[in-house]
Amino acid sequence: MDLGLHGQQVTTQSFDYTVSFQTSGGYELRIENDYTLHTPHGSWNFSPEPSNEDSRELAALADQRIDHAAVSSDGTLTVKFATGSELRVQASPSYEAWTVAGPRGMKVVCMPGGELATWKATDA
Repeated sequence: MDLGLHGQQVTTQSFDYTVSFQTSGGYELRIENDYTLHTPHGSWNFSPEPSNEDSRELAALADQRIDHAAVSSDGTLTVKFATGSELRVQASPSYEAWTVAGPRGMKVVCMPGGELATWKATDA
């Protein structure tokens, strides 16, 4: 499932036992599970903790343009950036792993086990 984030830029990051990214199009990506960041310079595994804000690799995502954001059938979220970096979050067997919320009530939540709960954007 394509999440429709192509061309949007990361505008804000926050780290508070979750990792959140806000985009120029009014979307928020919230990560609540372990995740992996692949860059042209290497790969790193993270847990969503406040200490991640000191990560040079995560800080480099600020102001980057998203090329593609999609969810696979097993609930894995993949966000690809224009610089070649890729953020990947797998589903958790026990709790919600990630959420993408957008304008007008659009929301996709990765439920335990990888099932997706989705809400479409309203017309109003």
